[in-house]
Amino acid sequence: MGHIASILMVAAAVPCVIGAINSRSRMAITASSVMFLAMVDLAFVNALPPVLWSGLLLLVGLCIAMRLGSRLKEKPTARAMTTLPEKVLISATTAHAPAHNSMDSTAESSSLERPTEWHKARPFPHLGRSSAILSAAAYPIMAWQVLNHGAHHASAGADAHAVHQHHGQAFDGSLASGVITLSVIVVSLLLALCAVQALTRKRPALMFESLGMATMLLIMQFMN
Repeated sequence: MGHIASILMVAAAVPCVIGAINSRSRMAITASSVMFLAMVDLAFVNALPPVLWSGLLLLVGLCIAMRLGSRLKEKPTARAMTTLPEKVLISATTAHAPAHNSMDSTAESSSLERPTEWHKARPFPHLGRSSAILSAAAYPIMAWQVLNHGAHHASAGADAHAVHQHHGQAFDGSLASGVITLSVIVVSLLLALCAVQALTRKRPALMFESLGMATMLLIMQFMN
């Protein structure tokens, strides 16, 4: 990896750390810190083996995915618990209201039962959740990229016979490399769309975080 690519890779990790600190989530701060330290070590220090960084990135990605899954399961239950008292209150109010106010109360109840219907018409109705899901998907991809980075450095210091064997193994893994490349392009494109949406909603921290993650994936894939 060249010096320019190394500097860009580390610089792209900075807004991810800032965005995680801004979110005040311990899981996000831990994951982004591991990612930043991995980028610095791979680019300049080389203190730890890439296999270790790859395992750590995969671990934090799985932890983020599990955390998101638990939150997605908790939200429907909490929404049902909060919606039930509102429906009971609306029913009681409608029963004691005069007949000429029945149409007004019906319209009011429908608006209370669907308070975010206008919000669902947007391209990214849950921008923060979408960005978090894409970031969780980016960590396993990054773990594979770190392994690939270590394999390139190992082959660079080997003799001709070892390099020939490495090329044979790389040919055998061409399908996996193609899948990773396609995943990088898709996730980076979606992160860029999230960044545009965050810009329109005046959320600069989320915008720079999404752009930083997308930039890092592209640099590690195509400038490694």
